[in-house]
Amino acid sequence: MDDIGILKSIWRKNEAGVWAGHDLKGIDLKPRKGFSKDYFKIENEVTLMTQSPGPIMNNFFATFGTTEFLVRQSIVPIVAWNDGDEEMRCIGTGFFISASGLLITAAHVIRDPVDENYTSVTQVTRDAKKLGDDLRFGTLLPANPALKNAPFQMHPLMREAKWFMCPFEWTLHWGRDVESPLLHLAPEFKADLDIAVCKVREQPLIGPYQPLNIGRYNLKLGDRAVAIGYPEMRNIRFGGDDYQPELVVSVGSVTSIYPDNMTEKQNSTPGPNFEFDAKIPGKMSGSPILVGGGIITKGVVSRSLGSTENHASGCLIAPMMTLPLIDNKSLIDLMKNGNEGIANVHGAGL
Repeated sequence: MDDIGILKSIWRKNEAGVWAGHDLKGIDLKPRKGFSKDYFKIENEVTLMTQSPGPIMNNFFATFGTTEFLVRQSIVPIVAWNDGDEEMRCIGTGFFISASGLLITAAHVIRDPVDENYTSVTQVTRDAKKLGDDLRFGTLLPANPALKNAPFQMHPLMREAKWFMCPFEWTLHWGRDVESPLLHLAPEFKADLDIAVCKVREQPLIGPYQPLNIGRYNLKLGDRAVAIGYPEMRNIRFGGDDYQPELVVSVGSVTSIYPDNMTEKQNSTPGPNFEFDAKIPGKMSGSPILVGGGIITKGVVSRSLGSTENHASGCLIAPMMTLPLIDNKSLIDLMKNGNEGIANVHGAGL
């Protein structure tokens, strides 16, 4: 179990315009020289993601590249800005769960503009609020560096771009306002669970988004827990900033599990969650936590805990997969319908 990797599904649209899985490929994540095996940046190797020819081969974002580039197609920085700002705020990490652009991050990442007071909040309905009209969310996908001098024709932006901005269409998280006993204080928002689901707008130059696999599988005490995200990112200026956030892999094991935390309040992390003994610096909130062999993402990084360096919590994904999203459909519904490009992975020991 010392080897660390990710099993990635490769997606395309078939002749009928329906999302279809094209291939599966494991990617090994090896420590770069000078890093430990428990907390490291990734050693880059060039990988071909499929041996099967066909229409997927013209998707330069899905089929080949360095290890870091391929993982960054699935695990992405989350950014926020207001119209007219000079820079984007890097507020956390997220990861794709569907080829159509559904993405998961931590709820407190999406709440950053409210918590840090750079947007307004307006009550729309009893259960919905609207953030400021100038506020934007998005994510960044890197351009494939292997294409800069490639000997075939393509859109000029594919050669010239450092990264592509992919704006969000909507975001959703679960919680409620709690009235303060002090009349002069506004109600305080309390998250029911520290998970948000977002929809990323289609980016024609990129094609299908490349998701990680999720599923309704349990985890056990002692399971290996691997968080992959972007620690300590700086903000990115608009107009020519070539900054490229780098991924970090943080490895630990599951030390506690709190499946009934919504009713019993067993710890301070909102919703069903678990604790694990990995190093989680700032901006890794919202990162995927792959448990066991890297096939299934079972958690979302919530926070570092206590004064020890290796003590963090992650929200469990499985309990929220039955909650209603847009149009009252859950992730389980979308997975069964097959309209979004979400892998339905089965197997013993997951």
